[in-house]
Amino acid sequence: MVDRTADASGSRAERRERATADTRSAIVAAARERLLADGYANLSTRAVAEAAEVPLSQIHYHYGSKLQLILAVLAAENARLLDRQRTMFDAPEPLWVRWELACDFLETDVASGYVRILQEMIAAGWSDAEVAASVREMVGGWYRLLGEVARREEKQGADLFGFTPE
Repeated sequence: MVDRTADASGSRAERRERATADTRSAIVAAARERLLADGYANLSTRAVAEAAEVPLSQIHYHYGSKLQLILAVLAAENARLLDRQRTMFDAPEPLWVRWELACDFLETDVASGYVRILQEMIAAGWSDAEVAASVREMVGGWYRLLGEVARREEKQGADLFGFTPE
């Protein structure tokens, strides 16, 4: 739901920017909720607008299409999870402890619906090059993160047993 009683301080442009960000956040949250409940094939932008308590036109204004909206949902979730992983892998614990935590996170991500959304978008990418490119970039973020971790561990003396960090 969009908070229409938000702080009225700041310039008109700043208030408009905050309102736009609030509306976009409400739409993404509602789209995620509806996507988990209905799946990609049955997702309705009208149902998303109702859940976000915004006019349907706002979805099309901010995202253009159902597909762009779902890619925004996936991108937001992916960025949040990559930040979580990066923070975890930057912790001082031994790598095996951090790896076990990463495996626990996977269970959480499956339960949260993120993996389902990702798989649905991978499937949609089979017939849509734009979706495929977006999903490939998001998944690439995970490979880059793991490559960074492996390079850092190798510099600290870890034996990669003939494998490269990449």
